[in-house]
Amino acid sequence: MNQPLHHRRIRTSNLKGWTSNTLNELSELFVKECARSPQTALDIGAAHGIATIPALAAGARLVANDSSAEHLDKLKELTPAEFQDRLELLPGRFPRDTKLQAGSLDLAHASNVFHFLTGRQLEQAAAFLEHALRPGGKVFILAATPYMKTFEPFIPTYESRVEQGEPWPGWIENVRDHSTHRLLSNLPKSIHLLDEKVLRRVFENSGFHTEQCWYLRRRDLPKSIALDGRENVAYIARKI
Repeated sequence: MNQPLHHRRIRTSNLKGWTSNTLNELSELFVKECARSPQTALDIGAAHGIATIPALAAGARLVANDSSAEHLDKLKELTPAEFQDRLELLPGRFPRDTKLQAGSLDLAHASNVFHFLTGRQLEQAAAFLEHALRPGGKVFILAATPYMKTFEPFIPTYESRVEQGEPWPGWIENVRDHSTHRLLSNLPKSIHLLDEKVLRRVFENSGFHTEQCWYLRRRDLPKSIALDGRENVAYIARKI
């Protein structure tokens, strides 16, 4: 899949970080899955459609969700006319404001969304996706981990919580208690840095089978927050 020559970050309008002009490695796998057969997919936190539009081009029917109506308006504007009849906009905060019929989806994708959810919201998100996906349907998730330069001072606290068996070791109530990095300016007050163990537990408890889970430094990650190659966690699971 062709990639832009230069990665570019675009500030979101809802204090949820930045969107990108480049498909990350997990989103690429989602788009490839969309091309396998006619699929109906949900893109959670779609922003301007960096994954939505390639998935439409691959032949899928897409439900694009975002908490920002401005983002969805821009996505609609950027979507080529030949794909418009396969695009449905679903505004609202995920999972609280999203409603879909049971078994109406084949795939769900969420890139850089789940680390904005509390532990309880993660459980609600997994339950919602188990409801909305058909048996055999898949989720594709990419989230931030504690292993970013931005949150390096938090790593000892996180690792201590893991050793103590805390269920949500990456939850940070106030990010500025642990970091003064300049890129915090477009993030909310709280963040939930995730790991393989938490994602596996949440989804497997909700009726999913984990297919793949791995750490990576996504290709569009700013150099200023790169640390050790574990900056993101990618997760793919199938509804049983």
